[in-house]
Amino acid sequence: MHEDDICRTAFADASMTRDLLELLPEDATAELDPSRLRRLPTEHVAAGGQRRRADMAWAVGTLVRAGLGGSSPERAGAEADSGAEALLALEFQSSPDRAMALRMEIYVALLRQEVAAEGGLRAGDLLPRVLPVVVYTGGRRWRPETLDQLTAPTPAGWGGWQARFEFLCLNAANLTAEDGRSNPVAALLRLLASRQAESVPALAKALFDGLRPVGSGAERQAFANRLARALMRMLIARFAGDEESDRHRHHMQQALRYMEEPTMLAEAITEWRQNAIAEGRAAGRTEGRTEGRTEVLRRLAARRFGLEAGAEFGRLLADEQDADRLALAGDLVIDCSSAEELLRRARGLLREGAST
Repeated sequence: MHEDDICRTAFADASMTRDLLELLPEDATAELDPSRLRRLPTEHVAAGGQRRRADMAWAVGTLVRAGLGGSSPERAGAEADSGAEALLALEFQSSPDRAMALRMEIYVALLRQEVAAEGGLRAGDLLPRVLPVVVYTGGRRWRPETLDQLTAPTPAGWGGWQARFEFLCLNAANLTAEDGRSNPVAALLRLLASRQAESVPALAKALFDGLRPVGSGAERQAFANRLARALMRMLIARFAGDEESDRHRHHMQQALRYMEEPTMLAEAITEWRQNAIAEGRAAGRTEGRTEGRTEVLRRLAARRFGLEAGAEFGRLLADEQDADRLALAGDLVIDCSSAEELLRRARGLLREGAST
């Protein structure tokens, strides 16, 4: 899914992960030191050779002694140890998954196993603490089930031998507009969860204002551009195909201005066009005549220049049977910068065709 891939891109960045930690409950992060982050591998080999891949994992500095290295519960309140780390396990979900608790339990166990294997679990060492977090950006409501809820009832005598496991779920739908104005990750997650095109420009502005502060360097700009391109692909897939796509296109153009990637508008319109041309080919194969392509070109012109211009463009092409001229007419939708230019050049193209 686009949403999960975008999260993997975003939270491979240390500053975005720090902003994410700010959105978690204070009691969950009180002992963490976000200034000390270390990215961890996310592919692990379980017993039997099976490979399991988590979405994202970070080692986070802590403000108390914890983890491997000789700490003990009695010393948990001692002064800060610059080498102590906890682990942050992140998983991204854009749709409900009933087995999420089981998956997270496996990822946490594999993370701990890998850390223990690196240094060896010596006498007095403790396994690192792990904060498991699921970031949910889906449009449907979801209340994840706990591992206890997924497990068959156990006999009373087994209670002391049953492992308990829970994870923290950050639901993007619960974030507010104020969260988005003060935290770029909140704006990103609200954007991923939004199914309303009219909300996209304001969310994009909040996100990229936070990502591109005044004086930000080239590396930060490059990261913001990568994220912007991934987001635009998601938005095209989400909003380009329905009956209100012309209105949606207007909102997408607004959002692109806030994303500030100079070449992206042309690329986005080209992708919009390619989607429509693919529809036209399918329609042409089904109907066996040029009307299918003509209708798609009319819809494409309407998406870019408005319904009135699209209707007039469709009327101009209504009697055109030549596939090459129809292809050239499609190029005009991309090349022209206004409805007036599109219709003027289309009339000239069709007059040339009529005179040959």
